[in-house]
Amino acid sequence: MFLSIWNYLRGYVTIEVSGFSVERFMNLASHKGIYLWDIKKYKSKIQMKVSIKGFKLLKNCASKTKCKIKIVEKRGCPFFIHKYRKRKVMASGVLIFFGLLYFLSSFIWLIEVKGNERIDSQDLMKALNDYGLKIGILKMKVDIDEVEGFLRDSFPDIAWTAVEIKGTKLTIELTETVEKPLIVDRSTPCNLIAQKTGLIVSITTRSGTPKVKANDVVKKGDLLVSGEIILKEDEEGVEKKYVHADADIIAKTRYELTYDQDLYYIEKQYTNNIKKQYAIKFLDKEFKLYKKDISYKYYDKIIDSKQLSLTKYFALPLYKVTYEYREYNPIKHKRTIEEAKKIAEEEIKKKLLEDISNRAEVLNSEIKYYPKEDILRAKAVFTTLEHIEEAKAISREEIDNGTDRKDTTDTN
Repeated sequence: MFLSIWNYLRGYVTIEVSGFSVERFMNLASHKGIYLWDIKKYKSKIQMKVSIKGFKLLKNCASKTKCKIKIVEKRGCPFFIHKYRKRKVMASGVLIFFGLLYFLSSFIWLIEVKGNERIDSQDLMKALNDYGLKIGILKMKVDIDEVEGFLRDSFPDIAWTAVEIKGTKLTIELTETVEKPLIVDRSTPCNLIAQKTGLIVSITTRSGTPKVKANDVVKKGDLLVSGEIILKEDEEGVEKKYVHADADIIAKTRYELTYDQDLYYIEKQYTNNIKKQYAIKFLDKEFKLYKKDISYKYYDKIIDSKQLSLTKYFALPLYKVTYEYREYNPIKHKRTIEEAKKIAEEEIKKKLLEDISNRAEVLNSEIKYYPKEDILRAKAVFTTLEHIEEAKAISREEIDNGTDRKDTTDTN
């Protein structure tokens, strides 16, 4: 892209070369160090582009190879300035325009992140912003190696990252680490306590001392299986061993949910009346081009912002902002009780799935409805079968306080 801009600034011509020794002509030009580009062959003719300086040197090559050169097109600033040499204001404007483009090309105006799935893009952008890498930074101030290292240090889930600058666009491509499976540290002594209140249905203990049995009612936080095992108890004292308690404890649990469903709702009936406003945004400053009065009483406001760019990699700090106002008439409707019940039931089940674990089994459910003036109140009771055990580490202080004579800690 920058080579194209440079060629335009110094000027170039598109030429057509014909003759019996076109290949010799090109070899001779290459030997003289004349840069030719966009070379295209058309039967016995070849079309190419060459700078103004290179074109002057090609005359000698054409003379030696007896080839003919025909100018197809002249492009670039020198030709433009020559054409409008008497229009100094226009020429100055063009120079200022290209000078401004060159100045803007020294900054980063677009940052794009690719490859992230678990890591939120907003978290990445905030971290980069706090680090100092933000929109509008000079490209010469960006150390790619340092940015890559910062990202890997700041986000443990990043396994690999590559930062690339093209034009005014900075692209961050990353690969996330493979999610590590949950590893249970079985060397740490712990008890199993109840996560929830429930009725014990079954308990299968693999290690530890069970403190409850089937048909016992337990409350949240109650001790279910102790990591303390009594090995020996005599007149001299008690010998204990502390292990990582392990068991499957299934209980009946109860969930009570209340949900209020509105009986009235508003339907938007859109008219064909639409008004648009336009604005240009430069960095954080917005300039309204024409502000129309919005006479609609009810309307939706839709904002569309697009960043302007010259090419794929030459983004500008300019945004075209469109404000669209769509008029609608609000129509009030009332749901039937059956319609409200159906919606309430779906919402309650959705909330229940958020509260219970994936391994839980719903045994039965009961939903009662209470119509009010503007709402339908639903009260639901669900009985489920689920694991309620939760590990809680035994502290060193608890072990010391619970030891009368001797203790051993299981590290296997």
